[in-house]
Amino acid sequence: MRKKSSFFLTLFFLLSLCSSASAQKEMGGTYYDFGVFAYQDGDYGDAEKNFRKALESEPGNPFYAHYIGKTYLKTERYKEAMTYLSQAMKADPDIAGLKYDMAFLRYKTGDYAEAADLFKAVAEKEPSNVLAYYYAGIALYKQGHYKDAQEYLSHAAEKSPNLQANAYYHEALCYQRMGEIRKALDKFAYVKDHADSESLRENAGKWIKAISEKEKTAKAYSLFLKIARRYDDNVQLEPTDTDAYADEGDSASVAYFSGRYQFIDRESLIMGAGYTHYQTWYDDLSEYNLTGSLFSIYTRYRLYPFNFGLSYLPSYYWADTESYLRRHQFRPDIIMEISDMLTGRFSYTYSRDDYLQNEERNGHSDEFSLDLYCGLPNAAGILSGGLTYEKASASHSDYDYSQLKANLGISLHLPWDMNLDVSGRYYDRKYDSSDSVYSVERDDSRYNASVSLSRSLFYDWLELAAEFGYTKNDSNIKDYDYEKKVTALSLTAKY
Repeated sequence: MRKKSSFFLTLFFLLSLCSSASAQKEMGGTYYDFGVFAYQDGDYGDAEKNFRKALESEPGNPFYAHYIGKTYLKTERYKEAMTYLSQAMKADPDIAGLKYDMAFLRYKTGDYAEAADLFKAVAEKEPSNVLAYYYAGIALYKQGHYKDAQEYLSHAAEKSPNLQANAYYHEALCYQRMGEIRKALDKFAYVKDHADSESLRENAGKWIKAISEKEKTAKAYSLFLKIARRYDDNVQLEPTDTDAYADEGDSASVAYFSGRYQFIDRESLIMGAGYTHYQTWYDDLSEYNLTGSLFSIYTRYRLYPFNFGLSYLPSYYWADTESYLRRHQFRPDIIMEISDMLTGRFSYTYSRDDYLQNEERNGHSDEFSLDLYCGLPNAAGILSGGLTYEKASASHSDYDYSQLKANLGISLHLPWDMNLDVSGRYYDRKYDSSDSVYSVERDDSRYNASVSLSRSLFYDWLELAAEFGYTKNDSNIKDYDYEKKVTALSLTAKY
């Protein structure tokens, strides 16, 4: 009899627990419903209270976590929103609208890469979700992925008249960044004429004006002239990259002129030619005066995000009015716009040298270079760096070598319209054979640092600059060790 009583008591207790859990779950659902109604009415304070009570009744429910996360997202409490939306995603990532809300939260917190991936996933699964296409485009634009961004924005504009003006505006920005100016102007013109937002119409108008003015002022030619006085404490004896120095200092006047003319200048294709002339006149060591004449014929083809180029560069050098070197160079290169702030360039240069006073140095070289250019925030300047590998072969084995070059530089815009340029270079050159004079394989390390401070003088096209450069060469053959310091004051005109 006692056993039967214990059994019924236990059964009653279990039924009471189940009834209590069921009631608690039902109460959680009621609070959730009230929270949804409040959320839809825009009463986010009441919605939060109800969702909190729902979660107290059933802490692990991903639907409750989702909606309280949505509420925090609406009230811009992004940290709390991230906590609850992440909880819901972990429990059930397939809840309707959850992935979009997480994408929008990532977008609002500046995580554009993750936002773009999530928006794209939503758009693929829900082709009718136009906002997913729109925000995917904006997030891609923010990262500098203009081609992909333009495609998503175009889809959003076609599917939603309400989003069309905003989508076209950002699509125009993409075209402008990609260099497709005509398409950019067409989109900006539509926004200027049809957008409901006055600020959007004004901004489109400003872009149209800026692009039009830039096109008017764009010239098919450019000219550059630089004159300088400098002091060199170790005068170089030859006009190219050699290690022959006078071990004497002297002052010199320097003139540098260059000009180019583009006879084809289209949106995607450029062809042109240029000429550069360099001349130094030493005060005392006039026998070391250097002259260089460099020609160029080039073409560039733009296919965003790539820019393909090919140049032919013949040049001629004189040392103290005597013919010294005739050089021919061919240089293909590829420039890639990695992002809005980062650009990369890969180039190959083949050089053929004919030394008119020393046939043993005649030969050729192959050079491979990779350079990166990074814009600094708030247009404060540019950071650059690169690596180059060169292999040179000559008629005499004394001049066969391989060389690794590295460079790093920064250009900064300073107050009072001043510019500061600082750069450093390192060269590691190893010769292939034992030197015929010293009977050892020569191995050199060269260090170079330079700094320049410049400012416009009276006009934007006229610039005054003070420059300093230092070079040190360390060699396992002591006769090739040297140091060199150059100080200069220059005046530059650009047109």
